[in-house]
Amino acid sequence: MRITKQEEYGLRCILQLAQNGTDSKTTVEIAAKEGLSMDYVTKLLILLRRHKIVESVRGVKGGYRLARNPEKITVGQVMRALGWSVLDESLCRHYPGKLDSCIHLQGCGIRPIWMKAAKMMYKLLDSTTLAGLLKEEGVITQELESKEA
Repeated sequence: MRITKQEEYGLRCILQLAQNGTDSKTTVEIAAKEGLSMDYVTKLLILLRRHKIVESVRGVKGGYRLARNPEKITVGQVMRALGWSVLDESLCRHYPGKLDSCIHLQGCGIRPIWMKAAKMMYKLLDSTTLAGLLKEEGVITQELESKEA
């Protein structure tokens, strides 16, 4: 399993919107908060808009906001909209020694565990909402701050 920069940054951007409630946030605000370029944030939000996870708001208080309540949007939905897949295409492309193809295509003993792990990961991400993720982060932040004191 590998998470690309696009997927990580896209999730961070959408969490900025989730923290903002029903108010919209501009790409400039999100880019500044996350340390990303405005063009890249725009690209990510357009991708998320195509999947109806965010919506654009026109006008003076324009920008982007969540298309649904953060309790109704799962991390799995966001990650898939950004192009994520648990089973990376390169999973079966590394062969031992001098081989140029896998000798276990018909009877691989490793794929079942990766499939099981993938199903567990999808289940976890599909059961974790943006609201739940923000709540859990708040608890972790408090724990870390109390350890520093």
